[in-house]
Amino acid sequence: MAQLRRYKAEFKERGAGVVAVNPAEGASAAPVCEMFNFPYACLGDPSGEAYESYGLERGNIGRMINFRSVWRGTLAFFMGHRQGLPVGDRFRLPGAFIIGADGMLLWAWRGRDASDHAGAGVILDALDEINTEIE
Repeated sequence: MAQLRRYKAEFKERGAGVVAVNPAEGASAAPVCEMFNFPYACLGDPSGEAYESYGLERGNIGRMINFRSVWRGTLAFFMGHRQGLPVGDRFRLPGAFIIGADGMLLWAWRGRDASDHAGAGVILDALDEINTEIE
């Protein structure tokens, strides 16, 4: 979330709206985003319906706690990022999607484990590629 926050101007420049979906109850989704000072819309999906619709898996303990996720969590901790209390289904794996104005899925990133988030640069590159193909 912090990385997406830092690239707010670049997303706006490309005409892209950003929405965060987390597994919290609807009323709990906003405080999660507020905790991270996230400047975009936040939606809760406690049932996991949106996660499943976009092909995001529900991980197991090995996909939640493994060398890669522990390593990335340690790096994040030492960079000043702190984990808040878990909210909602903690086994939902991350993803990022670009959806066209017509509602069609144009690009997808589906995390392999809990730490596999698409970086802002990856998403912005995908937006640029899509925009180039459209022109």
